[in-house]
Amino acid sequence: MVRKPRTEVGDVLTAKEAAKYVRLTLPTFYRYIWEGRIQAPKIGGRYRFKKSLLDRWLGKKKSGTEDVSGRNKLLGKVTAIKRDAIMAQIDMDIGSHKITAVITRDALDELGLGIGDTAVALVKATEVMVVKD
Repeated sequence: MVRKPRTEVGDVLTAKEAAKYVRLTLPTFYRYIWEGRIQAPKIGGRYRFKKSLLDRWLGKKKSGTEDVSGRNKLLGKVTAIKRDAIMAQIDMDIGSHKITAVITRDALDELGLGIGDTAVALVKATEVMVVKD
């Protein structure tokens, strides 16, 4: 049986299509499945993924985030939250690196972030400097 290549991303994707959609290598994508980072239902013994669930996993809203470049998005897991009356510090594990973001307490409450949640850090700064004498 000869399969026609898909010309358009449908609502249900194979593992290979899903990995490409979320911009991960296939081995990394499978590792995320095994670690429980990505929901992975099986249909007929094969993994299948709804595009809408992958969008939610990526942190995409219904509209507006598609115009942000991929290199500015860092997907990770929230590992710690420190909050006070006005500000909150969010620590994230983004694979081989850690990132810390400071946001308002209102933003934290609105996002409903908790430790263990998957989140996307959007990097806006044009430069970062760290100096030690």
